[in-house]
Amino acid sequence: MNCLVVLVAGLILSASPGSSLKCYSCLGSTERCVTDTINCSARERCVLVVAEAAYVKVYGAGCVRPADCSVRPNITGASVSVSCCDTDLCNASDQVKLSLLLFPALVSVWFAIFM
Repeated sequence: MNCLVVLVAGLILSASPGSSLKCYSCLGSTERCVTDTINCSARERCVLVVAEAAYVKVYGAGCVRPADCSVRPNITGASVSVSCCDTDLCNASDQVKLSLLLFPALVSVWFAIFM
């Protein structure tokens, strides 16, 4: 009986809590999407879409399949950017964010070239 309890406890402790990604969510907002959140499925990424026309920015945020991250909408008279990321609440801004793993690689390249 004790062996069964230890086995069940080990299985529970070793199980992953799930890989649900939490992203900001909004549709057609003139403000940055930083209030409402949504839980994405395990195969989705966070997305931020920013459309600008006549000096007005419209934001959209949520979850998409990775294949949809490469879609570049072509809207006449507007510039549209699509940014995807894969960490919790990473779609808060339309500014480019460097990955913590990418930064050391860039520093290494810089030193290799300039030092």
